[in-house]
Amino acid sequence: MMPPAPKDVGLFSEGPLEILGLSQEQFSEAAQEVLSALGEPHYRMHQLRDWIYKRTPDRFELMSDLPRPLRERLQESLILHPLDFELEKISRDKTRKSLWRRKEGGTIESVLIPEPSRTTYCISTQAGCPVKCTFCATGVGGFLGQLRASEIVDQVVSMRQRTGTPPTNIVYMGMGEPLLNFEAVLRSLEVLTDPNQVGFGARRITVSTVGIPERMRRLGDLFPQVKLALSFHAARDELRDQIIPLNRKYPLKEVLAAARDHARATGKRVTFEYIVLPGVNDTQRDSREIGRRLRDIPSRINLIGFNPFRGAPYEKPSVQRLLVFRNWLERDYGGTVTIRRSRGEDIDGACGQLSLRRLEARG
Repeated sequence: MMPPAPKDVGLFSEGPLEILGLSQEQFSEAAQEVLSALGEPHYRMHQLRDWIYKRTPDRFELMSDLPRPLRERLQESLILHPLDFELEKISRDKTRKSLWRRKEGGTIESVLIPEPSRTTYCISTQAGCPVKCTFCATGVGGFLGQLRASEIVDQVVSMRQRTGTPPTNIVYMGMGEPLLNFEAVLRSLEVLTDPNQVGFGARRITVSTVGIPERMRRLGDLFPQVKLALSFHAARDELRDQIIPLNRKYPLKEVLAAARDHARATGKRVTFEYIVLPGVNDTQRDSREIGRRLRDIPSRINLIGFNPFRGAPYEKPSVQRLLVFRNWLERDYGGTVTIRRSRGEDIDGACGQLSLRRLEARG
């Protein structure tokens, strides 16, 4: 007869654990507790680690080289996938957008962006977003809650398992503001980069934020190899206040000082993401202000044409308008300026668009 499941002691005192949200030490403790209860040899630990972090099947039952009693105990004691897959849309350009349902209700999105030399996963950190940037469909849909670290990691391992295409780069740039869910983001970075867990290279991870100064600095201290992207979008406080309401709490002077400190501490350039809103933030005055603000920060600028959604107050910029603005910036800013090619427009590829459309469909 199998011993009772260890649900009343140690890590299991509050019930099944979401295994993908555990630190390496917590994982070892939980796994050892399960293995010891069944008298399993130590090498099962290595098998289990490989199954969970490298192969990550849909359920414990599919871990074929583990004994059935162990798989049953794992099913009782651990939660492998906190997210449920709902649907996937594939664009003409092969971009893949996944919609996941949370156990407590609501949906989040992840995007796989294939390119000739890289595959980028764009992952969410919140269900919806409380920041309510006026250019973003995620904020329009409202804020439904913080994602747990296990849910952040699950997006990565589940997309990898479902698509058979592992990432070369991971970007925390989906739904939500990562630095407003800071502890869960830090734990997810720990799990993703630990060589005994997912083992993904920190240099190939980027965290995007609208700017929370002290957390930008702390991120650089704790994960100096992780890149920082700042959602910039305006170089004047009065305009940025309108586009990004959080700017009223964290004005540009403070945010850019933190970006400068991050670059100095990590030795890495900051990427300034700039969504071009025609007639709003793409004038020659804007270009001069950007050059003045950013000239002493090791950085690059990534221009992004606004991707319209229903009810949005802006229009999509023409290619010519993007090129003209880029030319002004190359003169005024002096650093690298790139234009990001839009991906997945035919599948509501921008952050929050698919979830917003599903909410609208449900009335």
